Amino acid sequence: MERGIKDEAFVRRALHEADFDMGRWIANQSMFNGQDTSPLDPSVKAAVVTATSVFVQKYQWPEQTITDALAINTCGDARTFIDRMLAQLPNFEG
Repeated sequence: MERGIKDEAFVRRALHEADFDMGRWIANQSMFNGQDTSPLDPSVKAAVVTATSVFVQKYQWPEQTITDALAINTCGDARTFIDRMLAQLPNFEG
């Protein structure tokens, strides 16, 4: 079945339409505030992996960074990963 770029376009459109305020709904801080061993909600994990993929492309981070994001399973894992990655981001000017 020939799909052209239908699937790619679906993702590209969502990324194009997203704005800064949507981040609060997509991955609200309260979802990260559990105990270190609390399971991370799958939708929040997906948001972290997506954000990581964007940063890998934009800032030429190693592809391994996406694999590291995919390995996140708990709130503690997510916080540790995000703290490590935030230190590599340039200052936000949005």
